[in-house]
Amino acid sequence: MAVLKDFKDFLKEYRIIGISIGFIVAIAASNFIQSFVNDVFLPILRPLISNTSIKWEEIILPIGSINIRLGSFLSTSFNLIIILLVLYLFIAKILKWKPKK
Repeated sequence: MAVLKDFKDFLKEYRIIGISIGFIVAIAASNFIQSFVNDVFLPILRPLISNTSIKWEEIILPIGSINIRLGSFLSTSFNLIIILLVLYLFIAKILKWKPKK
């Protein structure tokens, strides 16, 4: 049983479980935000941008012989902005939190 106790102490000392849970939550949050942007946010913006029924990700901006995938870039940009906003709000809340004495 000493091995089990040592292993528990190791996990507490290095906060492996907290890091693992944070990583899993971050992946789930990223998938949620990506779905929100692609399935809710961008379809609302689509009628404002163009009258066609093409998918947002398929919007291409032709410049000469180059085709810029504008829709895909904007989708990824919205994902990044929302993730950064959520991280900012979360970190600001943590920095204001003080443990009770």
